[in-house]
Amino acid sequence: MERLWFDFKKGFLLENPLLILLIGLCSALAVSTKAENAIFMGAGVTFVLVFSNLFISLIRLFTPDQVRIPIFIVVIASFVTIVDLTMRAYFPAAYERLGVWIPLIVVN
Repeated sequence: MERLWFDFKKGFLLENPLLILLIGLCSALAVSTKAENAIFMGAGVTFVLVFSNLFISLIRLFTPDQVRIPIFIVVIASFVTIVDLTMRAYFPAAYERLGVWIPLIVVN
């Protein structure tokens, strides 16, 4: 019986891919109280995903395996910084509403 409970807990809580994906959506859910906030967050995430994937696909063959993950993190963080500074400069009201959630795109 204890083994059955362990397997249930492991599959439902610890290794559940849907739960892990849901946790990744926390920043989007936190700021999507208005459609405008959700649009700005969605545009920022889309920009970061598209351009970081494009850049990473260009440099991945030249990066050594030992430092591949840190380089990928730096690339993603750089694009998040571009989004952060652009929103701060051109959309200050949206930047203030989104606040700390913009840099958390890197975490996701």
